[in-house]
Amino acid sequence: MVLVVHSFRTSQRFSPFSKPVPIFIGGLMCSTFQDIRKSFASLRVENKQRHREIASFLNVTEVELIDSHVGVTKLESIKSFPNLARAIRLKPSWPSIIQDIQGFGEVMSLTRNTHAVHENLSFYKHASSLDDVGMVLSEELAIRLMYEKWEFGYLFEECKAHALQRSIQFFDEFGMPVHKIFLLPHSHHWYFDDLAKRWADSNQEPGILVQEKLESDEQIKRGANASIIDERHVGQKEIIDADVIQFLLRSTVDLKLPLVITVQSNGVSQSHDGVLDEVRDHNHWLHLINQQFNCHLQLTLMPKICINHQESPFLIEMFDKEGFLLASIALSAKAAPADTGAWEELLEGVKGRELSLLE
Repeated sequence: MVLVVHSFRTSQRFSPFSKPVPIFIGGLMCSTFQDIRKSFASLRVENKQRHREIASFLNVTEVELIDSHVGVTKLESIKSFPNLARAIRLKPSWPSIIQDIQGFGEVMSLTRNTHAVHENLSFYKHASSLDDVGMVLSEELAIRLMYEKWEFGYLFEECKAHALQRSIQFFDEFGMPVHKIFLLPHSHHWYFDDLAKRWADSNQEPGILVQEKLESDEQIKRGANASIIDERHVGQKEIIDADVIQFLLRSTVDLKLPLVITVQSNGVSQSHDGVLDEVRDHNHWLHLINQQFNCHLQLTLMPKICINHQESPFLIEMFDKEGFLLASIALSAKAAPADTGAWEELLEGVKGRELSLLE
């Protein structure tokens, strides 16, 4: 377990964050939480940058960016800086908090990694947990929550052009997001304050220490993953091109095949089970869409895209260079026998297109 140390310094220096590197914005050193908030507001409103882009620009983790807004008590209008957003740090009572999410009604669940994003409209009515593993299940959605990977959680409010965006965000020990839940316009926004009263941490001063990934840890991870992948892949998987994936997925739309599409973060696996309405290629991302679900895949930056012939029915798996499973696409268990035949015939047909055998 990583020791989380909160700062109680009245000067609100930036030093409690894990990277003691001076941050320069516009030629000036960004040294206080107030500076981070101002920079966040400016980059968010004027440059339309996403949270992860702002964090990267400021040389902080995404959780440190969010945590810098802890302690803000009043939000200003979108034209006023710096208080564009505020955060409430949560107690690490993850299973209980997830159980309470059902009070919001319908929300949007988001799980992502570096090259895949999974968004699903959902209710958290059927949340359960056993030891350090939680599950949220509905007819079309399955979320597996590995709570041992979770380290930080926040309620987050941000002023948008015409509304206040509310979310619940969770991060791992390295400051990477594992799961986010966004309220919709028709969600029960009044419940936000109720959740805060129940689960707000006693310390609402900004400042945390985030564990840094050591090179040795990465090497161990790569070696372990490589061994697992080599063992599972030999003679059973074929590497395919990103263009082939587009062809396959567009074919499933025409055939109306039900698919299970899964994206993984370091602490969550989120799956949607249903038929795609549309497959769209835009801005170097492949977008998979239906009324309840969006998935965005940056296929060109995924070094390994494979068809797994070991599983039945066959499935498609996408890995990063370290062997981490980014996303997978499989035929739904609810598929009819004719759908199973069509899916396997579709994947077998890939052999006639560009592919190479994994060594």
